[in-house]
Amino acid sequence: MSGPRTIIHFLSILILLLWSAVLLYFHMSGRVAAYLPPDGIFRQMVLISGIGLAVVALFNLFTTNSEDAGCDAHGCDHDHSHDHHEGCGHDHGHKHGGTCGHDHSHDHNHKHGPECESDHTHHEGCGHDHGHQHHAGCGHDHADHDHSHGILAESSWPGRIAAILVLSAPLTWAAFQSPDRYSANAITNKGLYNPNYSDTSNADKFTLRTETAETKAERPKPNVTPQPTAPLPPPAQFAMPEAVVKASPKAPEKAQSYGSFTLEDLKKQVPQSKEGNFILEVPEIYYTAGDAEVQKAITGQPVETTAQVLPEKVNNADGHRLRVFRMLVQCCAADARPYSVPVDFGKKAPEFKDMTWVKVIGTMSYKKEGDQMVPIIQATKIEETTAPADAMIY
Repeated sequence: MSGPRTIIHFLSILILLLWSAVLLYFHMSGRVAAYLPPDGIFRQMVLISGIGLAVVALFNLFTTNSEDAGCDAHGCDHDHSHDHHEGCGHDHGHKHGGTCGHDHSHDHNHKHGPECESDHTHHEGCGHDHGHQHHAGCGHDHADHDHSHGILAESSWPGRIAAILVLSAPLTWAAFQSPDRYSANAITNKGLYNPNYSDTSNADKFTLRTETAETKAERPKPNVTPQPTAPLPPPAQFAMPEAVVKASPKAPEKAQSYGSFTLEDLKKQVPQSKEGNFILEVPEIYYTAGDAEVQKAITGQPVETTAQVLPEKVNNADGHRLRVFRMLVQCCAADARPYSVPVDFGKKAPEFKDMTWVKVIGTMSYKKEGDQMVPIIQATKIEETTAPADAMIY
């Protein structure tokens, strides 16, 4: 290959490897799994595409010196328009029948110079133009013809550089600059401080009960449409707790009774730590506010949960509370919403960096605040911890 063609060949390989590396990085780092539920095949296709691009790149790399194979002096299967000059040394004697139809307007049986032994015998009526020439020492080896195609091969170098930047720069920038999580402001704007504890849209998924035909029949249809809320103020205004209170949801209905549920039922349904704490996810705690029988069974019981933490901006005039939350994904990260509950320390709450992952241990309590029955963890211990394998709940 010629010098420019070799450079273009290796640049193409590097671009393929870059695309492969980005896809494999997103898969292996868990960033795809963190933002998309396991339904469908997109997660798997990211891995397959990454491997496929790497295979194509490596194949092109290892076959670099053989891409012109077969295009030699006698095996080339494409048209070489060439000139013949003296010293050619090969025979151009081709014959045509009387009905050929080509126009031979030149003298046949001519030679191309003193060293050319070619015999150009043509018959009349041929009608085609033999105005081709051969250069001295031709040898008919055309293996080094530059016949590449594509934007990198056919553009000028400024065009090639622009194409390379378009193919690689946006993907590279996105891979390194895309955030791995929501910001505190994004969580706030998604309704962190105005939860609707009477909403039953996902209650079936997080209920602490074992569903039977009877309990399913008793449970009301999910309230898919949340109750109307006042418009949220801009994030900066959440520094004022009263602004958050004004954004609270409309008065909900009181907790429903879905039949008997006892402490023994709770022990059967919920795993416990070696210390005897009921291990619950935040959405499970959240939905206990809508089930009167579960509330009675779990009130005063030790619980623990792992969640992210933000300052409490609602009903926290004395500064004794923090708010913990988990993000629940329905379809993809774009539609994720926070499920949150307050944590009360009975004294000044400890300080944590926003969005820190913590493990909270305490006892369950419920308190009517405004028009809602609010589940509250009365904390006995809180400590920073590592994020779970799935940062979002699906």
